[in-house]
Amino acid sequence: MSVSETAYDAPPPTWILAAIGLCAFVCVLIGAVVVEPALHRLSFAGVLPRGLPSQPPDRVEVGDPVLAGAYRTADGAVTLAFDGATVTRPGAGGLETAPHRLVSADQAASAARTFAEVLQTPPAAQIEVRRVVADRESRLCAGHAVGWLALAVHRQGVIVLPVRQGPPPGSLATDDRLCAVVALNR
Repeated sequence: MSVSETAYDAPPPTWILAAIGLCAFVCVLIGAVVVEPALHRLSFAGVLPRGLPSQPPDRVEVGDPVLAGAYRTADGAVTLAFDGATVTRPGAGGLETAPHRLVSADQAASAARTFAEVLQTPPAAQIEVRRVVADRESRLCAGHAVGWLALAVHRQGVIVLPVRQGPPPGSLATDDRLCAVVALNR
């Protein structure tokens, strides 16, 4: 066996592996300490574009702010005021709600349809489902007592799906328990 054949078969010396590891660590450290803060300063100075372009105002997005204040339909026929767990309808009473769960719009609102289909939202939108503790003449469900509210919040307002009393919206609910969807804006 010659010397050249054994040189290729031998594992690399430990110091070479340590040097490669140290170089990789230094590169990551330089990126984290020097490059990232520089890019951050440039983006706030207006040199680099910040974020994504502005979305349409009626687009439902995940993680929008908590509901607060008065919202009304485009024709002004329905007005709802949200104050924490209380939802009031001027001249008609209101609802006391409690949180139930958060779901994505691609989940079932009834046995036949998803929240995205019922509320006309993107499948990735976040839907807040609230349990109605007390319905004080809200008149949101054509004379039936409201048992659940499904809410899709967007930049300019909220889309409300009242659901009659019974099991929560989902694969066990029937379509006849879903009431008319109300789209509200600020």
